[in-house]
Amino acid sequence: MVWRIIKYLEHQLYRRHRKGRGIHPPYLFSFVHDVVFNTPGTDIPHEISEMHRNLWKDRTMIGERTVGSFVCGSSVSPRYGELLFRITRWFCPDMILELGTGLGVSTMYLGQGYPGVPLHSIEGNTERAAFAAQLVCRCHLEQVSIHWGDLDRKLEEILPQLDGRFVAFVDANHSYEPTIRYVRAILEKAGDEAVIIMDDIYWSRGMSRAWKEVISWPGISVSIDLFHMGILLLRKDLNKAHVKIKS
Repeated sequence: MVWRIIKYLEHQLYRRHRKGRGIHPPYLFSFVHDVVFNTPGTDIPHEISEMHRNLWKDRTMIGERTVGSFVCGSSVSPRYGELLFRITRWFCPDMILELGTGLGVSTMYLGQGYPGVPLHSIEGNTERAAFAAQLVCRCHLEQVSIHWGDLDRKLEEILPQLDGRFVAFVDANHSYEPTIRYVRAILEKAGDEAVIIMDDIYWSRGMSRAWKEVISWPGISVSIDLFHMGILLLRKDLNKAHVKIKS
């Protein structure tokens, strides 16, 4: 906990580029200005916000925790859920991949952002996956497929469908080795343009180490460090850059 507090204070001290100031490539400026900071004011559908609020109050038991407890403590927050929504809406991918469905909250935001394309989400826990499947049905997200079982095996099955222009959200095993393995496998399927989002990049020393290693890889054009999330832009015509900002 002390380590995370120190990393957060460091992030606050060294963050830059408020609302995109000082960022010169037009593509990157547009992403930071329009998507991260939502300067145009992209509205999130009321149904999503209402569904998220209702989940906070849900006392249904999933394992040893209530749905509300899991959503408050382990699911994406409304702030970052809305960012996922804006990323998929802005990027218009051919496919969306999620590792770590949880109860389907982030799945809901990703799917509603660009509902015209397939979304494959993988969850290792059967109870959580079943709840998530019910949630996406209530949200009328027919394009979403929830897969449950061993994540590595399921990812291997889905990867052949991942090609070129996609958004991938990695929110599964929060440790170094699995995270490196997942991101490397996804990166190998990337075409000229893709977006990979890594959640909780400072959750642990292992996650911080994974983030630092990933952003050094040749295939990563731009990394955006939001502390709670890290965003990798794989567009080939962007010069290598690492941006640290507070959204």
